[in-house]
Amino acid sequence: MRADDGRWQELLDIAARIFARKGYRSTTLQDIADEFGVLKGSLYHYIRSKDELLFEVVRTVYGGGLAHLRELAGADLDPVERLRAVIRGHVRYLIDNLVGTTVLLHEFDQLSAEHRARLPVRDYQEVVAGLVVDARADPRVKPDLDPQLTALAVLGAANWVHRWYRPDGRRSPEEIGAAYADLLVDGMLTGAGAG
Repeated sequence: MRADDGRWQELLDIAARIFARKGYRSTTLQDIADEFGVLKGSLYHYIRSKDELLFEVVRTVYGGGLAHLRELAGADLDPVERLRAVIRGHVRYLIDNLVGTTVLLHEFDQLSAEHRARLPVRDYQEVVAGLVVDARADPRVKPDLDPQLTALAVLGAANWVHRWYRPDGRRSPEEIGAAYADLLVDGMLTGAGAG
């Protein structure tokens, strides 16, 4: 349904900004059309509905984040350092895509059931859980870590950064990512392995 006039990404960026600022329910297609500089009816050259537009925003940021996570998870590092790299990289991705990840994490439940079913929502968890399984082979890592629960804890902590991060804050994205990686990974290590 997209018109191929080079403005698709611009439309997604505008919709994401408005959804992040006003929330999905409070945003109208008229709001988006006004900022996009077209009549409301012209939006139908790009999308069929507001739900479809939300899905495209969420799908884009989700897919980009998952591809980035998988790339980091495939790095040629020892398993503990790979976990650190994945956490640092995930935090950086969230910060670099703050508007889109805000929409993803706040408005996901507003998607239709059909659109939610098209997103592989457990894939992030599975990637991180796989890294935890690999890391448990390292004697520094607590052998009784539950990979799924650990993955949920890591992602829950990292994903929350979108709620409080400010570009003019005291810490850079790199410092925040490193601090999260140290805090979360060191919590997986035995007393002898931590630090």
